Amino acid sequence: MSRPVLTAIIRRTSVLAALAAALTASTLTTATVVDTGQAQCCSSIQPELPPATYYGATMLRNDDPIAATQPYQAVPPDPPAAIDTLLSRIDALEGQNGAMSPVLIEPLRGLAAAQLAGSRVTDAISTLRRSIHLARLNDGLHTPQQVAMLEQLIGVHVRTGNFAAADRQQQYLYRVQSYGRRVDNPQKYEATLRYADWIRGAYLGDLGQQRYPRLVGLNDLYEDAIEELEETRGESSRELLPYLQRRAELSYLISVYPGEQESGVRVGASSGNDFELASEAQLRFFRMRDHNFRYGLEALQRKETILLNNDDTTSEELASAHMAIADWYQWNRRYANAIRYYEEAWALSDDAAWREQVFQEPLELPRDTVFTPGVMPLGTLNKAEVALRFDVSRHGEAKDITILSEENRETQSGITRAYHYLRNVRFRPRLLDGQVVRAENVERTYQVKY
Repeated sequence: MSRPVLTAIIRRTSVLAALAAALTASTLTTATVVDTGQAQCCSSIQPELPPATYYGATMLRNDDPIAATQPYQAVPPDPPAAIDTLLSRIDALEGQNGAMSPVLIEPLRGLAAAQLAGSRVTDAISTLRRSIHLARLNDGLHTPQQVAMLEQLIGVHVRTGNFAAADRQQQYLYRVQSYGRRVDNPQKYEATLRYADWIRGAYLGDLGQQRYPRLVGLNDLYEDAIEELEETRGESSRELLPYLQRRAELSYLISVYPGEQESGVRVGASSGNDFELASEAQLRFFRMRDHNFRYGLEALQRKETILLNNDDTTSEELASAHMAIADWYQWNRRYANAIRYYEEAWALSDDAAWREQVFQEPLELPRDTVFTPGVMPLGTLNKAEVALRFDVSRHGEAKDITILSEENRETQSGITRAYHYLRNVRFRPRLLDGQVVRAENVERTYQVKY
């Protein structure tokens, strides 16, 4: 398909979407949802849509590539020598150069590795803190020399389950890695995305007293990067794409925001009047949540516009960007727009292999690792493996669900939870010859956590 035709299709669709958004903006409502695993129906007085399943967290298909995704953790270094040898070496260096000498930094780091290998965790933490202190004292608060040691310290805290301490060190690590670097610096780019993934994992793991500040923090991280790149690289720079993608993924998180914890009870927040004395961060979050659909859509549309404005963009890249918009419509139950965008995405690519990969069978949404846990556990106590057969409608909903796993007293709880989760999974539908169709007799095995 020629590039002018691709451009015409996408621009026509963008205009229609903008008109639809303008017409419906005044009637949009926000449903506060919690992934309870229970199918919810609707009140005749106040209709409420059932919550979307956190696919990737509470439910995940065994053969889904998302299952292979692992959060970043620094690999512990190998001990350079035995603990006694390292202690003797450090004592000698202290005698020659003083207790605050920078020559002690690397030997202390090696000693921490040896202590950790010997399961002397408390000693390792103390040694790492001393080496980091010496690095700051001799080379400044933001010296990059401390990065490896900070990562090692974070790893120790994670392995011992002290996630609050790891969170504090992770914040400082990002300040060190981003200090004095522009957003287009490769090290700053890598540090930003890693820190964002940490925040996302901490949010999913319910770390801390409040959840919404992490969502606001993620938004600030992406918006600051986007603004700086626009100023330095221009509004059509491809370097904007990963940040716009992450901003869209943030909208998926916000769409199922479950509220805050108060005395062990999850309390939803449905309007800006929920807090009599709302802080600035709360008010910002209320705006993010209330306009979440539009913000997510705008991020995905910007990605598509950037690809259109770059001559090296392939038809598959354009089709994928169009399909991501369709997924967002599908997630938000805007079925007519979703179907139209899916069918246009099919038409944007002539690659049969690409079409088969993304449209041959229904795929669970979101297709990114939005809900994939980080290093912090989700707080689930049980897990089960359940085989199911079902149809997927043109609207991406599981229908006619049949349990294939053996049902007995031991498996019943997991099977029941899997059934309820599957009912609330949103699917990208199957396409056949460019048309959205119902997929029948889909058989899949899922890992369920509850």
